[in-house]
Amino acid sequence: MKQKKYKRIDKRLITEGSQIDFNLFLTNETKTHMTLFLQSDSAVDGNAKVRLREIETLYISEEEEDRYKVFVDKQLQSIARNREISTEQKARLVYEKATEAIDSMFKNPESLENVKNVQPVVNSFIEIILNDSSAVESLMKITAHDYYTHTHSINVSIYTLSLGAFLGISGKELEVLGMAAVLHDLGKSKVDYEIINKNGKLTDEEFAQMKHHPSLGHEIALALGITDERILTGIRHHHEKIEGGGYPDNLKGDQISQFARIIGTCDVFDALSTKRSYKDPMTSFESLQLMKQQMVGHLDMDIVNSFIKMLHKQGKS
Repeated sequence: MKQKKYKRIDKRLITEGSQIDFNLFLTNETKTHMTLFLQSDSAVDGNAKVRLREIETLYISEEEEDRYKVFVDKQLQSIARNREISTEQKARLVYEKATEAIDSMFKNPESLENVKNVQPVVNSFIEIILNDSSAVESLMKITAHDYYTHTHSINVSIYTLSLGAFLGISGKELEVLGMAAVLHDLGKSKVDYEIINKNGKLTDEEFAQMKHHPSLGHEIALALGITDERILTGIRHHHEKIEGGGYPDNLKGDQISQFARIIGTCDVFDALSTKRSYKDPMTSFESLQLMKQQMVGHLDMDIVNSFIKMLHKQGKS
């Protein structure tokens, strides 16, 4: 008989009032076998919540992992809307889940399922940002301070969604903007790992390879069946420059979509304000000052000014 396998889950997602359609298990004191904690098709009542505080870890059967994933997607958005949970707690939990989803996506970017799994995380960030005036500040506190492709994608999506909401973008359009931001560096999954993680500045030849990532990301998105031009241009054109000379298509001005200009601004801000192997991070103020003084022909200054106002409103600039 095949032995059942179990997977550890994040017990913070099991909140009072939530309905589960999978069995929850815990280990006995000697950790030799699993015992049932809560049966499938149960609601988590106050009793179970009290018992949860005493329990270190919870498990599900690997057979029920798909059901659990559906639950997590719904639960993240429910937690994001819950006013009884602190914004910082919510932000930290959603950021952790975003990291898991983005890691899976970059490991296998050709998997449509991996890309689809990112959408609920984007929607959870939107819920937090739209329902809490201090959300951006809380999210910025937990953004990773070292630059990694995966965390960079999450940071850029947080800044992009916050800026998009500040600019009046809402509803489905904000969800699409968030997806474009999360996927903007998808093409880096096809660039040599040694170049992406080089401990120092890139040579001209290495930078020439790195410059292919927007078009590579665009190709992956097309192969996955993504047809929304707002997402496709956000991926392909986030390194174009307002006065031309950007890559891969040397566009200028209004030829660059609004989504690409918003993502491009947030991309630069995160790159400047996080630690790289060859440079220390700049403060938010220093980053914005450099963007204003040295990137006039590169970035859309109306969007940069809106970004500054949005951060100032949050008390961060």
